[in-house]
Amino acid sequence: MNRETDKRHIGNLIRIARKTVGLSQMELAERVGISYQQIQKYEKGASEISISRLSQIAHALNMPVNRFISDDEKTMVAESVSLYGTLSDDEIELLKLFRKIKNKKLKDGFLIAVKGIAGMSEQRDTKKAKS
Repeated sequence: MNRETDKRHIGNLIRIARKTVGLSQMELAERVGISYQQIQKYEKGASEISISRLSQIAHALNMPVNRFISDDEKTMVAESVSLYGTLSDDEIELLKLFRKIKNKKLKDGFLIAVKGIAGMSEQRDTKKAKS
């Protein structure tokens, strides 16, 4: 990865982690002791981030700093796991809400419902493409 790609990749990981734990940019900035505009710059990949600042952000998000640093071995694992690319804000929110469901039967029912909806949507799209 080149330097620009690294900045954007790390920034995207910060954004995903922040949203996953349910923090706004302002709340994360307050925990780290910087402006929310600086958090925005990091998340967009517009500003380089030092290891010490990345460590502060990881600590504020209660996760290990190595989650934001990729080496060849981690990149290989991440590539095989991330079949869907970068998660959208809606996908992050859906995952966050899904993880809050503690009842196994409710989770199973939710998955069945989502699979049914996805199947219906796929069928509709196929019909539209044929006409």
